[in-house]
Amino acid sequence: MFSHWAYILVGRDRTGKTKFQRHLLYHLCERRYGRLPINIRNVVTHPRAPKGLQSIFTANRSYQEKKWLYKSVENYFKHERFFKDADVCLLSSHPIEEDVSAMIGQLRRRCYNVAGVFWSNAYGREVEDIALLRWDEVLWIENPPLANDDRIEQQLDRIANQFSQFVVARAHIQ
Repeated sequence: MFSHWAYILVGRDRTGKTKFQRHLLYHLCERRYGRLPINIRNVVTHPRAPKGLQSIFTANRSYQEKKWLYKSVENYFKHERFFKDADVCLLSSHPIEEDVSAMIGQLRRRCYNVAGVFWSNAYGREVEDIALLRWDEVLWIENPPLANDDRIEQQLDRIANQFSQFVVARAHIQ
C-alpha cells in the first residue's frame, strides 16, 4: 500500500460508532465480538483484500470516555498499549474540536491520511465546525434513527459491510 488511512468517527454518545466498529471487524477480519475490546489491532482476512492491507486498529470507545486513562491526545498516541499503528485505523471522538484537531495532528505526524466520518443521526452545530477542519477526506454515513434495536443492528451491519468494501477497494489502488 502507498497510503495508510485513519478514520475518525465523530459523533456524540449513542450514534452507533462502537457497534459500527464491531460489525466492521466481522466483515474485514471475520471476528465476532460480543463486547468490543478497546484499542485493538486485528489481522484483515477479507478474501478480496490485497496483501498490503494486513491490519486494522479500532479504538472502540470515544477518546473522551477514556480520557481519564489517556490523560491527553499526545499521551494516547505515545503509548503502544493505547494506539497501535495499522494499515487502517478507526478512532472515535465526541464532537470536541480541540480533541479532534489534536488527533488529526498526531495521525499526520505518523503519515496517515485522515478522514472525518460524520453521521446523519449526530450532525448538529458542534459537528459542523469540526467538518471544517483540515481533513484529507470527509465521509458521510446515512444512519437515520430507528425505534427497533434489531433494525438498528441490521442497519449498522449493512453500513459496516459497505464501508469494508470501500476500505478494500481503496487498498487496491493506493
